Amino acid sequence: MKTKSNLLFLLLVVLLTIPAVIALFHPGFFVTDDGNWMIIRFSAFYESLRSGQFPVRFLYRLNNSYGYPVADFLYPLFMYIGTLIHVIGFSFVNTIKIILGLSIFASSIFTYLWLRKFFNKLPSLVGAISYTFFPYHLYDIYTRGSVGEVLALSIVPFILWQIEKKSLFLTSFGIALLILSHNSLALLFLPVIILYMFFRVDFKREIFKKEFIKQLAVVSFGLFLSAFFWLPALYDRQYTVFDRVAVSDFSNYFINYESIGLFGIISLTVFLSSLILFFINKNKLFSYFFLLSTIFALLTLPFSKIIWDFIPITNLVQFPFRLLSVVCLGIAFLISFQINLLKGKRLIIVSILYILLIFISSKNFIYPKSFENYPDTYYSTNQDSTTVKNEYMPKWVKEIPQKNPSEKVTVIKGNQSIENLNIIKNKITFNFYAPSETLIQVNTVYYPGWIVLVDGKKTAINYEDNGLIRFLAPKGSHSVEVKFQETPFRLFADFISIFSFFGLILILKLSFFKNKRKKS
Repeated sequence: MKTKSNLLFLLLVVLLTIPAVIALFHPGFFVTDDGNWMIIRFSAFYESLRSGQFPVRFLYRLNNSYGYPVADFLYPLFMYIGTLIHVIGFSFVNTIKIILGLSIFASSIFTYLWLRKFFNKLPSLVGAISYTFFPYHLYDIYTRGSVGEVLALSIVPFILWQIEKKSLFLTSFGIALLILSHNSLALLFLPVIILYMFFRVDFKREIFKKEFIKQLAVVSFGLFLSAFFWLPALYDRQYTVFDRVAVSDFSNYFINYESIGLFGIISLTVFLSSLILFFINKNKLFSYFFLLSTIFALLTLPFSKIIWDFIPITNLVQFPFRLLSVVCLGIAFLISFQINLLKGKRLIIVSILYILLIFISSKNFIYPKSFENYPDTYYSTNQDSTTVKNEYMPKWVKEIPQKNPSEKVTVIKGNQSIENLNIIKNKITFNFYAPSETLIQVNTVYYPGWIVLVDGKKTAINYEDNGLIRFLAPKGSHSVEVKFQETPFRLFADFISIFSFFGLILILKLSFFKNKRKKS
């Protein structure tokens, strides 16, 4: 009977979430800040992956077919997931819409399952719905089109649920997925999650050390599993103009009078009612989420600029309003906590009132204003860099390419023709005969990982002149292979992830057999 009741409430959570995904069934794609760029980047990512590059780091088609290393730096998870969906037969546009839809439902379901570890069914349901329909969450979907952020917001409650279930494997796996889903949100949520984990530790001396080591191992494994992405992203940044480019002025992205709706009337109501409880209730988690929500909400307001001026990671967070992602989580917990204190008719009445306030708060964000119905080829042939200011352009590129090269391989100095030219994205091969030493240019932006082999022997690349791949070929007949591969450092990061995965599996197996022996 209890199982049926739980399934019934989960079904109710899913049904109440449906209004948030209705717009995804409209033909075409809604007009957003980033949505089109995400589809274009995904289509280029898919091409690179299909050509044999794994992990994907350099997108050959972008930057007017000169290539662009954006996948080495920005959240690849939605594109790996998207590849699995696209190969089934869905278009690039519908693949992204499916990811958004699944993320929305996952947000509701995982938030409900997490909250159920503390609260009764109805309070948990209301909290889950508030998380999904929080105005900023919907704004992320239908105005910003930030696929990575929406995916990350569905993973956060999953991690918290697994922490409560004491699952080392799935908590670590969830942390890794969060890092892969969105750089900035991982940066915001990891401290929140780590603090949460230690709030859940029993501080009795005899078990604290053991619990501390366990939590440290969980976080470490999450970092190691995702090392193939974040380690190269940090190390390879030195090769780009990122640190010299101001992607955005954070002072333009505070919550003001026009954007106050991103809080919603639900937030104000919850904050005011929680303020009273904060002084009379001694629950640690309630105090944690109240303080967390309050601090992060205040940091989205203009008067906090004096603090942002001293924050060293403003170029990574970019938008103060992004902190509302954390507020969204805090509000879900606070609502559930408040409703869980009630019984009888008051429980039902307050729950209904909160659900009404949630939907009133979301009404201006739940459906996009306009749509574009482009064919898939519009996205799969677009060659933009897909970033705001080409901030991941290799630093030796002196001029950003404005159009496609007339030919992929150019003879800069010498007199011979290129024969048997074969271009397969991550590999370019050709033959030539040179009566004298020849300077050849491959019209691809150089980025560490590109190598040139002349007759099978590695040849020095000169990229300082214009940022493109150039090399000297000796006199005579030669075969040339130009290809992209992992650098030693990236291979090191890849092996950390591989060994961590198998290490985690081994720990899981040992834990399983240990528990089995105890039961027997």
